[in-house]
Amino acid sequence: MSKQPKKAKAGKISEKNKPAQAKQEIKIENKKNDEYLFKMSCAPSLETSSHWFQMLPVLFFSACVIIITRMTVYERPMGQFFWSNGDSDLTEFFSYYKMGAILACTVFALVFLLYRVFIQSFYIKRSYVYIPMIVYAVFVLLSYFFSDYKLFALWGWNDRFEGTLILLSYMVMLFYVINTINSERNVKLLISALAAVSTLLGLLGLSQALDHDFFQTTIGKKLITPSWFWDQLDNLNFTFQNKEIYQTVYNINYVSFYLTLLIPLFGLLFIRSVMLGKDEPLYKKLLWGALFTLLLYNLIGSASSSGLMGMALVVLLAIFVLNKRIIHWIKPVAILLIITLIVSGVSYQRWSQELSSALRGVAGGNAAESNESGSARHKLDYIETSGNDIVLGYNGEKLIFTTYPDDPAAVSIFDSRGSAVTAAPTEDSSVFQIDDERYGWISVKPARDSDGNNYIVLMTDGHEWPFQITEGGPKYFTGLGGLIDLKQIESIGFENNGSWGNGRGYIWSRSFPMIKDTLILGNGADTYCIYFPHDDYAGKYNSGSYSDNINIIVDKPHNMYIGMAINTGVISLLALLALWGIYIVQSFMIYRRERYDRFISYVGSGIFLGISGFLAAGMVNDSSVSVMPMFYGLLGTGIAINIMLKRKLT
Repeated sequence: MSKQPKKAKAGKISEKNKPAQAKQEIKIENKKNDEYLFKMSCAPSLETSSHWFQMLPVLFFSACVIIITRMTVYERPMGQFFWSNGDSDLTEFFSYYKMGAILACTVFALVFLLYRVFIQSFYIKRSYVYIPMIVYAVFVLLSYFFSDYKLFALWGWNDRFEGTLILLSYMVMLFYVINTINSERNVKLLISALAAVSTLLGLLGLSQALDHDFFQTTIGKKLITPSWFWDQLDNLNFTFQNKEIYQTVYNINYVSFYLTLLIPLFGLLFIRSVMLGKDEPLYKKLLWGALFTLLLYNLIGSASSSGLMGMALVVLLAIFVLNKRIIHWIKPVAILLIITLIVSGVSYQRWSQELSSALRGVAGGNAAESNESGSARHKLDYIETSGNDIVLGYNGEKLIFTTYPDDPAAVSIFDSRGSAVTAAPTEDSSVFQIDDERYGWISVKPARDSDGNNYIVLMTDGHEWPFQITEGGPKYFTGLGGLIDLKQIESIGFENNGSWGNGRGYIWSRSFPMIKDTLILGNGADTYCIYFPHDDYAGKYNSGSYSDNINIIVDKPHNMYIGMAINTGVISLLALLALWGIYIVQSFMIYRRERYDRFISYVGSGIFLGISGFLAAGMVNDSSVSVMPMFYGLLGTGIAINIMLKRKLT
């Protein structure tokens, strides 16, 4: 009698007896689960396209916010600042409604996220970028809570409006974009929106370059002003010089800043279109080429060298990352090069003047400029008030003017060693010139205003420094009605080169010391202007760039990173650098070995190059509500594409 095989116990199947196909299915399922940081039971796979309706916040935030331009009137408590003219009724066109649009996008994004939670389809893609995003958001909030100017820290500074709510919105929208863009279909929808808006902005910029600014037409003015203002349209004139391209972003620097993001992207899409040959309709090749040309002309026509700097880095990085693939793409690359040469030739007068100006700005120069007589202007170390004295520092020495409240027309002058210095009368009987070869360029005169207030006016190379004589000692008269004490202002670097980078040397030298107080927490989002030492009149006088306008208000550092360090703290800046660093390193590894056989490969590579160029241009540009939504929208898209491509590579 033959032996019967043993029956397997019910419910127990050993792993070694499982079919190979089942093992493969388990492996794939585990791999898919590893792609999530968190997911609900009914969450869709990461290959599932997000519905177009849930893409709306992404599209509007990334592509449409930048185009919003509308006049608004608002109030701010400006009387508390001595350097302000005290006018609390302000008018603005380019940032206020962009702020509102960003907040609206964020609200809708949060609503959609809640919707996903309640229908059990919520998921979070696995990525390390969330850690620095959370750290950044925490320190933005802490900087607000400990800020002395909560109104400004919450909503942002005048004409900028990049306060705490907006910075947090950037992080919410970045998270939403990463976890909404799942497929090539989603990416194409965003690219279509960006192309449409870029075309519109490019044509607007072209109208400005040709001296037919659409915003200076009656229709254009009515589109950006409320109806109650229409009877005053003739009074509406922007301060931009003729033929400057400012589009809808307020500052000509911001035009080239955001175009650094788009030109590499549309350049890569043109390359793809050409390389597809007959598989791609001719009209698409022409459209991508025309858009690249239009945006390149706008970048050059904006007369801002920061964009040229960003694009230079893009080209160098593209050569390094794409490497031999450029030879394979030689035909479309050659076409783009020819387009660039033609546009550069057509706009030669624009970029040559800007480039020479930028080189002079980088070279800077000695801070001692020439005065009206053509002689060298002497550099002041500082001017300060102390008790009844006005102390003028020069060449390591100091000249002391002692005033007398009981005899306001009298003044005694001493040098550093306490020796008396005499002053001789001049042809103008009210003016006395220092009778000392060391200080012969300094004059002094008593004066009185119509209200009977007495002054001692110091004159250095013809520049007047008025000090009102009060019971509390001499006070510097700001020219805006303010009376203040002057003190020595700390500076770091650019000692004799304040005009470097068109005045950035001076601004940065006064900004670096401010960072010592914001190593952990910042002063509050977008409060840089409040804390900048506007009483550094001697420093501005020496700077070269601001010598003739020492009352100028410095409301931004012209460096995105310095602004972040001061506004929200060095730790918040480090968090963002970590966030951007993670993306850049990841992208570099992917696009060096990418086969470029998919649409998203070209888009991802273009975004990577654009983000890199943007971050480089950020060294001389500021964050703003005009450009950062597009930046964070494309950054989130780039991270989402990298997740898709990593899934294909592993």
